[in-house]
Amino acid sequence: MEIINLKKELEELKEDTDGKLLRLSEIEQQIKQEESGLKYIANKISQKVGNILEKEIFLDFFKKPYAVIPFGKNKILIAVPKFVKGFQIGWLWKETETFYIYQFDQYSAWLSDAPKELLEEINFKKGLELTVQGNTITFSPEWKEAIKKKLNWHLREVGENQAQIVRGHIFDVIAETIENGCLPFLPKPVSKEDLRESKSKIKLRPYQEEARKKFLETGAIGVFHPTGAGKSFIALKLLDEIKGKKIIIVPTRTLIEQWSYYIDTHIPHAKHEIKIVTYQGFRDNKEEYALTVYDECQRLPADTFSRLAVIPTKYRIGLSASPHREDGRESYIFALTGFPVGLNWQEYMATVGKSYHPIYVHLVRSSAGKLNKIAELLDRDKKTLIFCDTIEIGKHIAKKFDIPYIYGQTNNRLQEIQDNKVVAVSRVMDLGISIKDLQRIIEVDFLFGSRQQELQRTGRLMHSEKTNLKHDIIMTEAEFHQYGKRLWALQEKGFTIKVNH
Repeated sequence: MEIINLKKELEELKEDTDGKLLRLSEIEQQIKQEESGLKYIANKISQKVGNILEKEIFLDFFKKPYAVIPFGKNKILIAVPKFVKGFQIGWLWKETETFYIYQFDQYSAWLSDAPKELLEEINFKKGLELTVQGNTITFSPEWKEAIKKKLNWHLREVGENQAQIVRGHIFDVIAETIENGCLPFLPKPVSKEDLRESKSKIKLRPYQEEARKKFLETGAIGVFHPTGAGKSFIALKLLDEIKGKKIIIVPTRTLIEQWSYYIDTHIPHAKHEIKIVTYQGFRDNKEEYALTVYDECQRLPADTFSRLAVIPTKYRIGLSASPHREDGRESYIFALTGFPVGLNWQEYMATVGKSYHPIYVHLVRSSAGKLNKIAELLDRDKKTLIFCDTIEIGKHIAKKFDIPYIYGQTNNRLQEIQDNKVVAVSRVMDLGISIKDLQRIIEVDFLFGSRQQELQRTGRLMHSEKTNLKHDIIMTEAEFHQYGKRLWALQEKGFTIKVNH
């Protein structure tokens, strides 16, 4: 990939009329050295393997070390040899002994989740192109027939360039349009009359400030930064700056506790304006809001989308570190939020100077072997979460190691974590929880092959301010073979996994 970048820079410099002859000379020399080195490697390999290597084709491979394969509507597969370092894109779809095969779609493209040269090569087609404003869609006349075909039962009064949306069908129209490759939102800049000077001392990083500016320009965004990148603080800053009633919708009661703590700590003067509810607990009381924040918006179950999408709100923000779903309903996530703002994981790690923590997978023969492995790995001097989805097993672990177990019926969950070095937890602690002194995660029981859950769990360590972090995953050999795909979420983001048999 280095030689490709050098050649691009060379072409750009040649077009520079000011002329940067010294740099031109350096690059040309470096390209010659790179090409010479590749030829040397090709010759050496050829000597080892005989006539099975076509040297010229081998050298051409380094100009484009991946293969692009069409894979359904607005999706492709990217096959990359495992020896190509630093290549990350979309979702890891499959792994062979020698290749990684990634799935890349229009949503990943909108988030710029790919090398620049690959994004330039890919051009997903739009199946629809329109904008939605209130109960009306607007489009160019050439799209009329496609719109009638795909959205007809959602529409009435279809004209040459406009149509009215059937009452209650706005969200369906937005989701279908997004699925066809088009963001149908019209930017609605935040009105100056709705803004006030922030009283908080929150200082945003440059990439956070970019997201804030995008919100002010459009009035509706989805912030899809990695775990630990401070998505909540972007929302807090805006909750302070926007006048009027606000609502935060979260997936768990644990996150109600955390958001309450954030508000008390950073914007207590705005507390009386903000309501926090769970997705399940939201009741349509016809209140109108200046701003709605959808936290962990990727977790919304399909049957609640339409209900939550029609909350009367002037502006909206969605927050998620993993805007992908195993059921392929990404269009609903984008429909609920707005203009996407993404940040590549590797880019984020380089920007903030973070390093990837190690991940170890320990294979055991049985459930009893899992308990023995916990005893072997556990360091009671380290702040540790032991993840266990099954309540019965979680309670057994708590009793055996004399530690609390936090699950759905536990009250004051964050206080329990604060008061204890080691805590067993169910999936209620998967999402969004920020524990600044966390040092270890041990996973014992999990949601089958859920890649999203795996990424979220290791994300708890991304929030930590400690060093020497470690993530251990204990699996039986049967679980590893059946649910090992959950580990792909970690590999695709750049983590190194070591499997201990």
